[in-house]
Amino acid sequence: MLKFNKHHVTNGVEKARCHYSLDNRVDGRPCVTIYAKDYDNKLGALFAFEDGVYKNETDMRTDYFEAGRVVLFEDHPLYKQARSRAVSFI
Repeated sequence: MLKFNKHHVTNGVEKARCHYSLDNRVDGRPCVTIYAKDYDNKLGALFAFEDGVYKNETDMRTDYFEAGRVVLFEDHPLYKQARSRAVSFI
């Protein structure tokens, strides 16, 4: 069970610092995007049970580093919980 807090997402044991963004897609599809604040894999570890939700396009060969992100759409079971938390902080 994940809990969405103002500055982090946690499963009760591990936590990943993050910030939220709402409906930031060009195609207009409603979503909650959770951006990791740190360059570790903590956010990815929290969402490891969800195949394809976590994205990190870091390429060390070209010196491009990305903190990682999770995009939750309306059909995702955690969408409503994440959206209500993100709306209350924006």
